[in-house]
Amino acid sequence: MSKIKDVWADDFMGRKPSSEFLTTYILANPHVKVLNVNSPWGSGKSFFLERWKADLGKEHVCVLFNAWETDYAADPLVALITCIEQQIKDNLDVTATEAGRRAVDVGSDVLRKAVPLIAKGLIKKFVGVDFDDLLGEEGGENAADSVKDLVASLINDQSKTSRHVEEFKAAVIKRLEQAAENNNLSKPAFIFIDELDRCRPTYAIELLERIKHFFELEDCRFVIASDSKQLAHSIRAVYGQGFSSERYLNRFFDAEFNLDNSNIFNFVYGYLPEIKSVTLGVNVTGQVHGMYFSEVPVHPQRNTVVTELEGFTENGLILVGLVKYFGVELRELTNYLKQIKSAADTIGGEIHFFWLAYLIFFKSSKAAEYADLWSADKGHVAIQRLNEKAVGVTFSFTSELSNIKDMADFYLTILNANSQDLQQMRNLTSWRNTVYYKGINAPERERLKIYKDVVELAHRLN
Repeated sequence: MSKIKDVWADDFMGRKPSSEFLTTYILANPHVKVLNVNSPWGSGKSFFLERWKADLGKEHVCVLFNAWETDYAADPLVALITCIEQQIKDNLDVTATEAGRRAVDVGSDVLRKAVPLIAKGLIKKFVGVDFDDLLGEEGGENAADSVKDLVASLINDQSKTSRHVEEFKAAVIKRLEQAAENNNLSKPAFIFIDELDRCRPTYAIELLERIKHFFELEDCRFVIASDSKQLAHSIRAVYGQGFSSERYLNRFFDAEFNLDNSNIFNFVYGYLPEIKSVTLGVNVTGQVHGMYFSEVPVHPQRNTVVTELEGFTENGLILVGLVKYFGVELRELTNYLKQIKSAADTIGGEIHFFWLAYLIFFKSSKAAEYADLWSADKGHVAIQRLNEKAVGVTFSFTSELSNIKDMADFYLTILNANSQDLQQMRNLTSWRNTVYYKGINAPERERLKIYKDVVELAHRLN
């Protein structure tokens, strides 16, 4: 018998406890119909929702709707209903394919009940099902061809629209109950909405409004992943800069949960490939002994990057430090790792990992200032300007603490130095001595110089 796959096997950010906590919270608080999972773009929201949905789907009906993939749709209600129908039917998200969008069962009671709430032409356009085929002989009376704007219909024909809304809600409840019963699952159903903050502002607003008006059901819960700050900014783009978009969003969310991205050590440990590198002597644990600072082992200052995780490498610690320094999110980091590895493979031999990674981060996040790095009279100024905007980060080298700016400055000094300058460098300590002797001879200096061109090529990888 094949083993059941652990959906959290690659959970290097420790998201599983958050999913378990939120599941318990939602089930214990029936008034929480819509939960917003808030985190910046690229910080792992999609990973979290996908794994949570897969895990929770063992006990509850679960649907994952990627709002951005249906951003082209004229009305999000049609796209959402299609996704619910298909995933309940065959457990697949088919809304991203043309074939899937045209696979909706004409007999779908949920879609039939939704028709009076949607402009007539949108049905055929999105799902490929003819309007009259859906309604059959009921067609004309209930369809209300004039219903082209939901808000207008709510105002102009409140009683009739209210009846349609209740009929639609009843159809959704029945469909979810059937799915739960057929699969021996428990109530409530969970509908996960991803990538909302990437959608057109009007589409995102309309989707939230549809959920608010049509899906506030006893046995249905929504989990929406968004960058609340970016979403609020998008809403202001529609309603004006003076609009209180944060208060507006609170109308739709009953609770908000913030993902914690402060500890990325396990993520780096899991994803950083092995790269043959010059060892600078970074003290990974940060413990320093009496012969240097005091009579007992102590830890360095707060902004020094250290870890006691077994097996954590110098390269890993340098990478964590650069992530903090440049303020990088997980999606960006994943791409930078790909660029670092490709550049290291191209250069070959022992890599100056700090310098290569620093250049990759600098090039990708501060492209305009990066150009000045290679100017003889602007290079150190560019490093200083970057440092003024960055988060303070230091590394422990046992006998001293060194910050990222000083390390970058020294590498640039070695690169720009002529033979006479190099000869005058004496009494270098700690990591400087290693960099000096690994970069002073002609072949190594030439290898250091090609980092610039290789980083330019690696930067094109996305």
